[in-house]
Amino acid sequence: MNLDTLIDGIATRQSGPDVEVVDLSSDSRDIRQGWAFLALKGEKADGAAFVPQALALGASAVLSEAPVEVPDTVAACTFLADPRLRMAEMARRLHGTPDEHLALIGVTGTNGKTTTTTLIRQLLRGAGIGCGLVGTVLNAAGDQEEEAVRTTPESPAFYRWLRRSVEAGDAASAVEVSSHALCLGRVHGALFKVGVFTNLTQDHLDYHGTLEAYFQAKASLRNQCGRFLVNADDAYGRRLLEGGRCWSYAIDHEADYRATELELGPTGTCFRLQGLQGDFRVESPLLGRFNAYNLLAALAACAEAGFDLNQLLPAVAHLTGAPGRLERVDCGQPFGVMVDYAHTPDALEKLLAEGRRLLPPGARLHVLFGCGGDRDRAKRPLMAAAVAAGADVLWHTSDNPRSEDPERILDDAAPGIPEALRNDASRYHRHADRRATVAQALADCRPGDLLLLAGKGHEPYQEIHGVKHPYSDRAAVEAALGSSQ
Repeated sequence: MNLDTLIDGIATRQSGPDVEVVDLSSDSRDIRQGWAFLALKGEKADGAAFVPQALALGASAVLSEAPVEVPDTVAACTFLADPRLRMAEMARRLHGTPDEHLALIGVTGTNGKTTTTTLIRQLLRGAGIGCGLVGTVLNAAGDQEEEAVRTTPESPAFYRWLRRSVEAGDAASAVEVSSHALCLGRVHGALFKVGVFTNLTQDHLDYHGTLEAYFQAKASLRNQCGRFLVNADDAYGRRLLEGGRCWSYAIDHEADYRATELELGPTGTCFRLQGLQGDFRVESPLLGRFNAYNLLAALAACAEAGFDLNQLLPAVAHLTGAPGRLERVDCGQPFGVMVDYAHTPDALEKLLAEGRRLLPPGARLHVLFGCGGDRDRAKRPLMAAAVAAGADVLWHTSDNPRSEDPERILDDAAPGIPEALRNDASRYHRHADRRATVAQALADCRPGDLLLLAGKGHEPYQEIHGVKHPYSDRAAVEAALGSSQ
C-alpha cells in the first residue's frame, strides 16, 4: 500500500517520497526492506533513538511524534494524535481489516485466558473449522504456529496474525486480550464478534494503580464486541451484568450457559451444559473446577459466535488444555508432579484446591512458588498466604526476579506465612535458586505425594538481573529425576 493512502487521517508526510509500504513495526529490530518504522515513545525509551537502526535495516518510512531527520529517499511523517491508536488504525488498514473476515473471539480476565482461547481453537479445529490463535504461549494461523512473545502483541503483529488467518482460510480466531493491551491500544479498532470476561482478582496493580482501574481496563473490551459473555460466578462479572448488554455463563449462579451436575475426577471432568442452543452432556479429560469454567466459557463463546455445539462436542474428548496449565510431568516417579502458571493469590488458591482433590488419603501436597520481580509488591504476601493455607509442604523460591534482589522478593512474601510455619523446617523451605529448590522438593516427595510447581508454567526462561536464562520447570524436573534414577 502506498504511504499516503496508509496514513490518510492518521499522520502527515513532512518530507520524502510517497513510498510503497510492505509492512510496519514499532520495534526497530523487526524492520525489513520497505517497512515503515513507527518511532513511539515508550515507558523506558523513545523510539526516535532507534531510527538509525531502522534505516540500516531498510525502513522506507519513519513515523514519529515529533519530526526526525532522515535521508531524502525516506519518507518522514508525524502522527496527528494518539500515536498508539493511530498505529493500530494503520496496521488494520494495511492488513485489509482482517477482523471483518473472521469470527473474532476475544478473552480477557485475570485467569483462564490462555486455556480458554486454546480450547476454542481446539474445539473448532477438531470439528474441521479453521481457527487462529493470538495468545501468551502461541500465535497461530491455519497450520502455521509460532511461539508468542507477550500475551497480546503490539497492533502491527496482532493484525498481521489476523491477516494470516484470513489467508489460511480460518473462519475464526481466538485472542487473549490483556489489560495492558486494552490500555495501550494493541487491539484498537478490532471488531470482536464475541468477547469473554473470565474473572478479576488482584494483579498488575504496579501498572494500573487500583483494582478498580484494572477492572475498568478489562471491561473496556465490551465496547468492541458484538456479544459480551461474562462469568456470573465472579463478583466483577456480576457488575458487568448489571450494566446490561451482556450474556452469562456460570456453575453456581443462573446463567445463559450453565454447567450443572458437575463431576470432578482424577482423570477428567463431566457436566451437563444447559445453554441457548440446548442441553448437552459434556465429558472432558481436563482436570479441575477451573478447567470446567474454561471449557464452559469456550463452548459458550463458540455458540455465541454462531457455531453449532452439536458439531463441536465430539472434539471435547480430545482436548489437551494449554501448555503449562495443570500439566503433568511423568518420569515414572511414584508421586505426582504438575506444572502450572498460577501467579496470583486467587489462581494459587484454586490450584491448591484442585491439587488437594487429586491427593490420595495420607499423602502430602507440596507447593513450590515464587513472586515476580518488578511487579505488584502488594500481592506477594497474599500469594504466600494462599499457599500457606493449602499446602502441607512449602517450597518458597524465585519466579522471575527481573531487576530486583531475589532475597528481597522472598522477604516481601514471607509475612503472608504464619511465623510458626516459617519456623517449621520440615514444612517450610526457602531458597532463591529455583532449579536447586525443584531438586530438593522432588527428593523430599514420598510415594503418593503431589508436587505443584506454580508460577512459571510454559515459560522457557527465568529472568534474573534483567537477563533471561534458559529454564523451564518441566526440564528441571526431568533433569533432576533423570539423574536420580
